[in-house]
Amino acid sequence: MMGEFSLGSARLSTDGGSRGNPGISGIGFVLEVSDGRELKDLCHGSAFIGKATNNVAEYRALIWGLQNACALGVKVLAVQADSELLVKQLKGEYRVKNEGIKPLHREAKQLLEGLESFTVKHVTREENSEADRLANLAMDSQAMTGTYVVAYGAGDLFSLEATAPTTPKTAKKPKETPQKKGSSMATPVSKGSYALTIKEHFDAAHALIGYPGQCKDLHGHTWDIEATVRGTELDEVGIVYDFQDLKRNLRSILDQYDHTYLNEVPPFDAMNATAENLARAIYEQLEALLPVGIELVEVAVWESPVARLGYSR
Repeated sequence: MMGEFSLGSARLSTDGGSRGNPGISGIGFVLEVSDGRELKDLCHGSAFIGKATNNVAEYRALIWGLQNACALGVKVLAVQADSELLVKQLKGEYRVKNEGIKPLHREAKQLLEGLESFTVKHVTREENSEADRLANLAMDSQAMTGTYVVAYGAGDLFSLEATAPTTPKTAKKPKETPQKKGSSMATPVSKGSYALTIKEHFDAAHALIGYPGQCKDLHGHTWDIEATVRGTELDEVGIVYDFQDLKRNLRSILDQYDHTYLNEVPPFDAMNATAENLARAIYEQLEALLPVGIELVEVAVWESPVARLGYSR
């Protein structure tokens, strides 16, 4: 109803759907602005997001709509969606328990809190019919269409707070090594820096959503992961950082991906499971595990013996 909106305010209608839950998924949004007499279309969009759950699709639709609203300078926004769960989680009436939803919830809240004022309302599917139509259009066409100003995925925040440790980094205490009587082993003086590289692997399947070739279909890899760290100070044994500690750190991260379908594992249930995104995800998690004085230089992903992708700051 027009009475709910003042001049210059906007309404965002969003919807996401999944055929299979999880299954092929699409999202849609409609952003309308009031001219004082009626609501007029400011922009709209529909996007195929690959395999996801209904809840992930609902959040991705909201985030995409909010990104477009912010890009167009909207300050006062009324959000409506037909997902009661999403609306009640945004209002704080329901807790967010799913680990895969938590980063999406945070991103949506950050975008909302960047507005001058906003409301979030639950509506029926009939009241949300245009956003629903766009979400179904995306699933049917498996494409992205509309008059959006921010393409789907172009403005995403990359947050791995849900998987990264929350404990502060502390300097690692050098290991004590028993010495023979009369030993005169001295602590060496460090000159320059020392780079340490280890390699681990895991097996997993993925599908590159939207890729114009066979890799868009489900397929698997034995992924070899390299991690390189650097330091300048040696302990009394003459070690910059123990190989075994670095391997243990990396293994603890890779175990969550081993023998899975990556597209269903956070954070790849909300972004494409490319080698680029995998390298960055591992980098962010591994960096949080390293002690003070040890710098993470690069994480590299090998999809095959001849295909290497490296990520660094």
